Parts: sequence; structure tokens; C-alpha cells
Amino acid sequence: MSARMNLKIRLGYLVTLEVSGANCEEIHSALEGFEVLNQQLDAMCGDLANRMYPEDEESSQESS
Repeated sequence: MSARMNLKIRLGYLVTLEVSGANCEEIHSALEGFEVLNQQLDAMCGDLANRMYPEDEESSQESS
């Protein structure tokens, strides 16, 4: 009996990550390095997001 696993993660309004594999090992292998990708996306899009949603930055500073 074969099975297929689909993992779908919504990263934002326009970004969705979808990974498919036949087993957990394939999914794990596909997600290796995801932390680095996450850091790169944050560096590239963080400033844009802060300019588009300044209220989020202000509220996080107030709670600190």
C-alpha cells in the first residue's frame, strides 16, 4: 500500500510552501535548510513588511 504526504504551509498572503513526499524521510529531506530560507526571506521582506504594516512594529515595541 503506497501513500503520499502533502504538507502545505501558508507563509503570508502571497507565499505558500507546499512539500510532497512518499514518507516522512522525504519530507524531512525536502525541508532541510528551511531555516536558512526563512532567514533570507525575513531579511529580504522584513523591511517591506514593516513599511506596509507600521502598526505591527509599533505594537511590538510597546509590549517590550
